[in-house]
Order: sequence, then C-alpha cells, then structure tokens
Amino acid sequence: MSIGLYSKLIPSIILLVSLNGCAITSQEKKLKNFNQYSENGDIPSAVEYAMNYSGYNSKTRQSEHLLWSLQAGSVLQREGQFELSTQLLDSAEVQMRREDTENTLAKSGELVGSIATNDAMLDYEAMHYDGVMANTIKAWNFISLGDYKNARVELNRAEERQRRASEYFSNEIIEQKNQLASSGDIGQFVKRTINSKDMKYALEDAGIFTGQWQHYNGYVNPFTTYSYGLNLLLVAKDRSDYNNAANAFQRVYQLTGSESVKKDYLLAKSLSKKRSASLSNNIWVIVENGQTLTKEEKRLDIPMFLFSDSISYVGVALPRLNKRGLAFSNIKINGKSTELLSDMDKVVAAEFDKKFPQILTRELIRMTVKTAGQKLLDQESDWLGGAGAAYTIATTGADVRSFTALPSQYQIARLTKKSNEVVVQAGQYRIPVQLDKQSGNHIIWVSATSKYVTPKVKVFNI
Repeated sequence: MSIGLYSKLIPSIILLVSLNGCAITSQEKKLKNFNQYSENGDIPSAVEYAMNYSGYNSKTRQSEHLLWSLQAGSVLQREGQFELSTQLLDSAEVQMRREDTENTLAKSGELVGSIATNDAMLDYEAMHYDGVMANTIKAWNFISLGDYKNARVELNRAEERQRRASEYFSNEIIEQKNQLASSGDIGQFVKRTINSKDMKYALEDAGIFTGQWQHYNGYVNPFTTYSYGLNLLLVAKDRSDYNNAANAFQRVYQLTGSESVKKDYLLAKSLSKKRSASLSNNIWVIVENGQTLTKEEKRLDIPMFLFSDSISYVGVALPRLNKRGLAFSNIKINGKSTELLSDMDKVVAAEFDKKFPQILTRELIRMTVKTAGQKLLDQESDWLGGAGAAYTIATTGADVRSFTALPSQYQIARLTKKSNEVVVQAGQYRIPVQLDKQSGNHIIWVSATSKYVTPKVKVFNI
C-alpha cells in the first residue's frame, strides 16, 4: 500500500481514535457517577441519572439504551416507583430479545468492526444474569402492588431463563473456538499465546484470576428461585401450589443450606398436606445488602507469538472485577439476624469467569492485527509507523460496563408476628417499622447500600 493512500486514511483514523477515546472515558465516568450516587444513598439522583441516559420516552414507554434501562429499573424499585420501574425493565427486555434474534451476519459485522477498536465500542451485550434479574425485579414490583398473578408470570420467565443457562454457556465456549478457527494463522498464534505459561503469569500479576469462581449448581440464582417459591406460598390456591412452593424452597436449600429456607420448605410442605390451609402472623425479611462487583480496566503487557517462535510483548487492556462488598454483615429484626440467601457477587463473577476466555481471545486477535499493521506501516515510513502506534494505544481499552445497581448479597429471615411494630437494627441504625393491623402476613424489604447511609425500608402487607 502506498504512502499516499495511508495519508488519505489518516484523518479517518484520527476521527476514529477520538470517538473511541471519548466513548470509553464517557462510559467509565457515567458508571462511576451513578455508582457514587448509590453508595451515598442518594437514590433520587441515581434515578434521575440513569433515566437520563436510558433515553426513556414517556409517550412510547420505551427506552433506547439497554444497560441504563436496567440500572434505572433497579433504582426506581428501590425508590418505590414500581410501575415506572417495570416500564423500564419491559423496554430492557425488548432490547434483549432484539439482541438475541439479531442475525448472525449483523453480529459478525459488529465483531469485525470491534477488531479495529475494542469491545467498548460495541452495543452493550446483556449478561445472562441481567435478564434473570430484570424478570425477578419486575416480579417484586408486582408483588409490592398486590398483583401476584403477573408476579408469577415474571418469575416463570426468570426460571425459564435459568433453565436455558447451560446451553447459553456451552454456546460461549463454541463461539470462542469459532473465533480462533475463523482467524486462520492469527487464531493459531493467539491459541498458542493463551495456552502459554507466560500468559498465565501475566494475568496473575495483573490480579486477573480465571477459573476460581464456581457458579451455583445449574446456573441458578437462589434469590430468583426463592422468590418464585415465596410468591406461590403467599397466594396458594390449592395443594399443588403449596407443593410447587415446597419444591422451589427445597431446591434453594440444596444450593445454599439456609436454615430460613429450610423452615419455609417445611411450612410449604406441611400446608400441601392439608385440605384447607392458610398463613398468618408471618414476617419475611428480605435485605439488599451492599453493592455488587464492578469492572475496572487493567492495562498490562502480555507475551504474544507474532508470526514466529519468538515472544513479543504487547500492551492490552482487559476488564477485571472490583469488589465493593456488604454494607453490614447482617441485619437484625427484633434481634433475629438475617442470613445469606444469594451471593450476587458469586453470580456475577462466575458468569464473568465463563465469558473471560472469549473476551481475552477477541483482545488478542485485535492486538495481533493492530501490531501486524503497525509493522507494515513502519516499513512504509517512520511517520506512518508512529501514527499506527498512536492508533493502537488510543484504541486499546476494556469494556467495563455492567449492571452495577444490584446488591452484593440478598439476605433473608422469617419470624413470627407478635406485635404491630418491629425494629430493624443495621449497625448503628435503629429503625422502628409499623405493620398493618389488618394484614396477616408481611414482607419487610430493606435496602442497605452502605454502612454510612441509613437503610431504606419498605413494608408489603399481605
């Protein structure tokens, strides 16, 4: 290729570099600001911020940006705006279905385009748990409004998403192999690099450890399956409903060993054996505790076999997980401590661990292509070689987008109602909670994002 042709391409390269750099910086800044609002307990600002970037249209009730629709839907629920939360999450589901049905040619075109830049330039691709949690949050929106029928519909959808999980992750492994196979010689060099001991050491030095997170058996999120069982238990119409609730609780108990879940299982099982049964004087407590993992960019030099047996070191940018953790180790209600139901950090990290080989493969392919192109430019002239190097540096970036509005853990407790007031104790915060005298059962929902912020408490009277 002639110098003249490269010279004509330089303005386009500069524009692409500029757009790419701005996009990465903007994404990181948006997430950092949003996370800070949540950590400070400023949920109204978090809602306003997420709604703004979701592109929500109140007339059509549709939004434009998947990730921010998920973020908005989650914090809207925390703020008690259940109907609007459902609208945002409905729109998110529409976008996820659109992504799922996107034809192979379109997806291939996106991937080819990202080879010239990075994953952050692609449309946000929902994680498996994103869809499960979208349906689960919507279900709780309906429960809070007393609409148990639609809650059941959403939980059935969430359970179906979980049943498809194994197939989903199997396809991820196949896709990684296809990426390498379709990349020809480059794919072979990348495969050799991935399997090298030098690569393993480089990742470990950067604090990126793969293969350490074990998912819940069957890729189940215990909180979702527990919600399914609890919704059935609360509005059961016959023995089969109680029996299905018991089966759900049994599955969760097998996953978690939670004593609270075991008690719910025994309760549902006993009710399934009675001709007429009813619930009364029960208080269920559900706690959103802390904030789940975020992604951060880590730049590192890694070994790469570039068209020879010699090792060259190239700079790459990869995402790694950053733990934010719990607000409190547990919360007490009338002296009874909550216990772990679902470790969302584990759910998030286990899926990231499954997807990381594909992320790493794409990054190595693009770095091989960029490095080879830079060498060709060096052969033409020092100036073009410098431009190629600048382009490579500027377009090297990790995709750090993720559904950060989720808690670190869901915790639960169940106790018997003895009066119409209970006390929630979270660290130094003592919060009296009034219960409706006319209701036989209650759910106390506690959102605790930080130990420095008073938890938000809602009561669902049933």
